[in-house]
Amino acid sequence: MRRLLIILTLMIAGSMFVVWPSMALDHDIADIRETAREIRLRISELDQQLKEHLRKAIEEYGNRPVECSDENPRSTLAECVEADANDLTRTAITIARAGDTEDDLTGDLADTEERFALFTQQMNKTNDLLARAGAKLYMNSLDVGPEMDQLRHNVIAYIELKQANELRTKQALLIATVAIILLAIFSLIFAVIQRFR
Repeated sequence: MRRLLIILTLMIAGSMFVVWPSMALDHDIADIRETAREIRLRISELDQQLKEHLRKAIEEYGNRPVECSDENPRSTLAECVEADANDLTRTAITIARAGDTEDDLTGDLADTEERFALFTQQMNKTNDLLARAGAKLYMNSLDVGPEMDQLRHNVIAYIELKQANELRTKQALLIATVAIILLAIFSLIFAVIQRFR
């Protein structure tokens, strides 16, 4: 009976060794997803600020002559913005991609990266036109850069930790299997020896 209790205690301890890291990872998943969502909301706010900044610049500098493109070398700022209205005055819409599994954070990272890239592209186009017109540039997007870097770092760290935990789980299961087999062999040997005595 005492041996059975020892074996059960070891099995419970082993299962905690396997389950505890995955519980910690669940908390990391929630934190990373929340951070990615907050960054996307922040980018949306910055996008609205960019549109408002451009609207005010058109009111003040709209009649200034600028070079829009090679095809349209001389035009006013307002005409350049109107010609490129799809990119400059409308908010880009992105389609969220879910990962293959619930704990796959690459989809969240890809969605946030895509939204940030589209916003950066719009901001660069807008600032290019504003610079040509001599208007004040929009620089607030620099606030999101460090947060994006931290999100990338957190996702990479999570993936590495998850792989390490999966390897540890496989090792623990292998050790437990070997221990059970050895225990069964020695119990059989002990039973045979006891019978011949």
